[in-house]
Amino acid sequence: MTNTENSTAFTANSVTVFRSLIEGLDLSHFGEGQLYDLSALASESAGGLCQGLLCLSEGLENCEVIPPEGIAQVSGYLKASAHLIPVLFELCEQANSSLMRMKKITVYPMNGRARRYPA
Repeated sequence: MTNTENSTAFTANSVTVFRSLIEGLDLSHFGEGQLYDLSALASESAGGLCQGLLCLSEGLENCEVIPPEGIAQVSGYLKASAHLIPVLFELCEQANSSLMRMKKITVYPMNGRARRYPA
């Protein structure tokens, strides 16, 4: 990344930057069934996150942590988070791996922890 790209990334809305990066992912290697699964899981996760956040927000406005009628919504929020957090870690790992390949850095696992050495 050049200095111009860095300044753009830091001044732009992080949600917009993240969305544009995800938008550029190539899904052409997935089969039809995988794409249906991905679409369904992404849609379900987004809906769960929205419902849970809305429920928590309304509960906080009414000085309740979780209103009794919102337990199912918060459960959906937690399930969606459980799906998305590993995806974010995977994206992080793939981005780091690509960067290491670009910079020709070799990673050698040592006692469960990776150490980086220039190639």
